[in-house]
Amino acid sequence: MSSGKRVLSIRVSGRERKRRVRTLLLDLAHFRNMLIILIREYYLLHREHLLNQSLLYGLVAKNYSCKYREELEKVLRNIEDSRELKEFLERLKAQKEKIDNPHYVQYVIRQVIKDFRSFFKSLECFRANPEKLREMPRLSKPKKLRYLINFSVEGNANTFKQEEDRLVIRLRNGKYLKVKLPKDFPYRVSSVRLKLFGDDLYVDVVYEQEVKGIEPKGDYRAGIDIGLDEMLSVVSENPEIKSFIVSGKEIKAFNQWFNKERAKLRSQMDYLKNEIRSGDYEDVSPLKKKLRELEIKEKVLSAQRKRWMENNLYKIARKLVDLLYKTGHKIIYIGKNAIESKNGIDLGKKTNREFVSIPFRRLVELIKYKAEELRMEVVEVDESYTSKTSPFADILKVQELGSQKFEEEDETKRKELEKEISELRKGSRSGNVFKDKVLGKVFHADLVGALNILRAGAKLLRLSFYENLRVLFTKLCNPVRFKLVDFLYLQVSPESLLGIGGSKQGVLIPAGWMEKQGYLDRFEI
Repeated sequence: MSSGKRVLSIRVSGRERKRRVRTLLLDLAHFRNMLIILIREYYLLHREHLLNQSLLYGLVAKNYSCKYREELEKVLRNIEDSRELKEFLERLKAQKEKIDNPHYVQYVIRQVIKDFRSFFKSLECFRANPEKLREMPRLSKPKKLRYLINFSVEGNANTFKQEEDRLVIRLRNGKYLKVKLPKDFPYRVSSVRLKLFGDDLYVDVVYEQEVKGIEPKGDYRAGIDIGLDEMLSVVSENPEIKSFIVSGKEIKAFNQWFNKERAKLRSQMDYLKNEIRSGDYEDVSPLKKKLRELEIKEKVLSAQRKRWMENNLYKIARKLVDLLYKTGHKIIYIGKNAIESKNGIDLGKKTNREFVSIPFRRLVELIKYKAEELRMEVVEVDESYTSKTSPFADILKVQELGSQKFEEEDETKRKELEKEISELRKGSRSGNVFKDKVLGKVFHADLVGALNILRAGAKLLRLSFYENLRVLFTKLCNPVRFKLVDFLYLQVSPESLLGIGGSKQGVLIPAGWMEKQGYLDRFEI
């Protein structure tokens, strides 16, 4: 057996309990802001970054004894020379005393140092290879607490106590948060995270769980094409299993509703801000109060969207992985271009609103997370040209030429490569329809994409079911379609996907037909 970390997220309820946690998190966020300012101001005066955890903690500690004593005294002398820095350090110490939890203070110090070092590393990478990053990295800066909607701190075993079916988390001296664990919770908790998102507060319980030595039931592979209206298009190597499509229209509709509601709120907020700045009102406090109410409402709306998305994506990943496991799959190939193409994407206002804000990357990570428990492998595959290439064409050669075209700077050579790619694809796509020029048939473009993702990931030019055209046509033309609510809440069993492999009416491809067409059994690298 192997063990891995798992997270149980528990939403904090109760007005008073939420107030205690939120106040602590806001105090820690304020401490973080002040620490960033101190590091930046000290650098401007003395050209030296205070990125030593022991030194930073020594600056705010009452008593300090460590091997960096000499360095600390030097820093303190430098701070004493500046009245502004000296006063600022006193306020920083006062803020640390107000928090009254040294473990969370140490965590914030470590995170600030990590952010600065990540910035320097990214900046060095940008200077060496500017094309690797979309823009120049930016240094960490303080965040306005009134607009803070996402902040978290993690506490080690010294910050909580596990008592049977509950956790007692120390917030401050004499103030605790009691969290109920699931009944008969058998795992040892290693750490807890206090997390603020929007108007919601969560306790993330991190624990170690042993992963049982479950082996996959078979050696089949599956290809998955991720899209918008049709979120998951799945084609299996198993000749007995039909392809299936899980609709993404419900998620798209919810996302559109969220975007419209948020746009209404922001329009009202912009109007109020303009009114406040106009100077036409003697007393702007009522306007500021209304603005604050709208800001809180926007946070609540964002938190609702996060809960809804997380809930449904978890269920989709769990149901998909269980279904593939029960039908004998060992490897899952997922197209990754739909995820990576969101970096810096600009497909127009409408498409951006529908496509970009849907967390496809989160879905893929959850599928990997669930598949790991069942010892299934998930591989991300380049899906370039997959939905525009015939199932009988050499998809690997097409992708290779596509990469050359992307890197080619000569416009004439780019056009030549594009022409060669067009000839090799042996088909064309229009909407969800793919017209195959090899057999003169029409297939579902997303299923063709999923099949080609499977072929590209497995490095195969054809699969075992290619010998039976009926099976191939059924997989590419006759999928089982699921609405999201049906896929999640109705009984979707492996039996519901059966029905094509054993047919006696299968159309067999004549012997030697593949070889005459130039389609080899396996692509040789």
